[in-house]
Amino acid sequence: MLVTPQPSKPFPWKCGHCRQRAVEMSVGPYSVNVGHDGRTYAMTILDLEAPRCTQCGELVLDDAANQRISIVFRQLASLLTPAQIRGQREARGLTQKELASRLGIAEATLPRWEDGGEIQPRALDRLLRQ
Repeated sequence: MLVTPQPSKPFPWKCGHCRQRAVEMSVGPYSVNVGHDGRTYAMTILDLEAPRCTQCGELVLDDAANQRISIVFRQLASLLTPAQIRGQREARGLTQKELASRLGIAEATLPRWEDGGEIQPRALDRLLRQ
């Protein structure tokens, strides 16, 4: 499985694995074990839309596929979504800097949670809910 962002360009793309110009958009099942906070979660998405090489079968996880995987993982692990994190912070009238300070995390970490670039640890997810 190749994880590379691809610019918006017409298909077919060149496969990073077999080097053939055979990557096309596909919809199909995707299963993965995700390690997070010392736990392993078995995750299956039955209809993941992502580019796949028609020659070797290599899957290319583009931004949209990665976002879908993140959403499904958060549901499976019962973690707040980026929008819920932002909503909790705004409901308390806090800036990102203020909440980061209260949580004892780096100032740059909270924006990554709120834009979905990083998934928060379970312990801090619990604090965000209080």
